[in-house]
Amino acid sequence: MRRTGNEPNSARSPLRLRLGLALTGLVSSTIAAVVLAGRESTAIVLVFAAVAVSAAVDLLVVVRRIRQGPHFQPGSQVPPYPPVDPPPRPPRERRPVDEGTRVRRYLLIMGTCVLLVIAAWTVVRPISTGAAVVMGIVAAVLPPVAVFVAGLGANLSGGGTGPGWQRRPRDGGLGN
Repeated sequence: MRRTGNEPNSARSPLRLRLGLALTGLVSSTIAAVVLAGRESTAIVLVFAAVAVSAAVDLLVVVRRIRQGPHFQPGSQVPPYPPVDPPPRPPRERRPVDEGTRVRRYLLIMGTCVLLVIAAWTVVRPISTGAAVVMGIVAAVLPPVAVFVAGLGANLSGGGTGPGWQRRPRDGGLGN
């Protein structure tokens, strides 16, 4: 059968293989329950009996599906069932964040970075060098995170629609 890429959604079990496995499970667990009935504890025998009952129920389900006909059996003549596509979700509208909020986010994260470095090498290093190194590594990761977080929600479309938006002059604002 050709793969379509939607197998998890339209998977069907090969019923003859499932029939053989259920029959094997039923026979082996029944034999184990009978052999262990007088020798082992009741709990082990009940576990094997429960597996036998489960295999017997599966055997009955498989036989019923086989008797229903080829619609329920996979094969080259039966195409896979196409999955039902969920309705698309409408995109969320995100308001642009003003520049003051973005600056506050950036300064908060960068302030945390500076405090981590100062605390790591003045307070924590005499106590634990390993902890100071870890704090330094975290502080080294924070600047790119600060830039990313500060850029979230920015109106960078170039349309100039946000409050306080001004297009920067081509000379960079130097007036040359």
